Amino acid sequence: MFGLVERTLVSQGEMNERAGLLESRGLSVPGGEGVVIGLYSGERLVATGSLIGDILQGIAVEKSFEGEGAAAAVTTALIKRGVELGKRRLFLYSSPEEARRFEALGFSLLATTVARSSGLGAALLEWGPDNVEKWKEWAHAASEGKPDEAGIVVVNCNPFTLGHYSLLERAAARSKWLYALVVQEDRSLFPFDVRLRLVREGVSGLKNVTVLPGGPYVISAATFPTYFTRIESSEDERLVELYASLDVELFGRHIAPAFRASNRFVGTEPYCPVTSIYNRVMMERLPRGGEDWPPVAVHELPRLEMGGEAVSASRVREYIRRGDMEAAFRLVPGTTRAWLESAEARPVIEEIRSGSSRH
Repeated sequence: MFGLVERTLVSQGEMNERAGLLESRGLSVPGGEGVVIGLYSGERLVATGSLIGDILQGIAVEKSFEGEGAAAAVTTALIKRGVELGKRRLFLYSSPEEARRFEALGFSLLATTVARSSGLGAALLEWGPDNVEKWKEWAHAASEGKPDEAGIVVVNCNPFTLGHYSLLERAAARSKWLYALVVQEDRSLFPFDVRLRLVREGVSGLKNVTVLPGGPYVISAATFPTYFTRIESSEDERLVELYASLDVELFGRHIAPAFRASNRFVGTEPYCPVTSIYNRVMMERLPRGGEDWPPVAVHELPRLEMGGEAVSASRVREYIRRGDMEAAFRLVPGTTRAWLESAEARPVIEEIRSGSSRH
């Protein structure tokens, strides 16, 4: 933009100035930035934005510079930085009303939603060659030759338990074919490659089940960032509902049709408030369908119980944290136990025992 100078923000003073600009526009400071830039008029910060992983966030323009192209200049600069870093896919959140502005910059709209209880709205867009259409080609290839009207279960499996097996076994019995999509975002104590392997090994006896990585569009940091955080306030609940609504819209619009799936299976959730909200949003939204995507039936199956309590990965991790491995082993299949007893598991077990992460 003519007359404005682009800078990479590094110093505490620059970050404080940026925080003030974000606050003036009703935005909070995103965490974990990799790249933060600012546009300056002389020594005055008038626009800012950041690149966090694959996500453009914290884009704000001083009110007096609105309509002057500053937002487009910040977005274009961040795209350039992303390309320089080798990114082939970038995500961006906006309000539903602002989505067209970013589409004009080459972004494609993935999903848009308004949360029912709060009235908050959000749109998710993406840019780059590794886009959702390319992902759909992969999904079509993975489902080629398999029956229509399939079922889908999305699981994190941190780690894979007898509860997960029970859910997948019952879902498979009610499906012509079942896809188990394992959350690929590596924010769990058990690494993604381990979680994927344990699910595949654990359900190898179920002949109508295909286990696949969830990829960037299934409960990822881009589609559902609050999945990986704790709920500590009513505002957190509002944000969880908003992002859950967006993730569900994305699932109905893109994921289910790619696998020719008309059913989604979930387990009841007695422990995790985030997953409980997510299940509620799914049951409200997916059976209605959308303007350009068909309804998806949601089947909530009772969680497997042992000792009067639901079997969950969080219980397994808690037993490991306490050092009660025998109690943990009672809640997992033999394949998971074998891994927990291996040398490969030692760093994970030590991290569980020394930390307090919800995931």
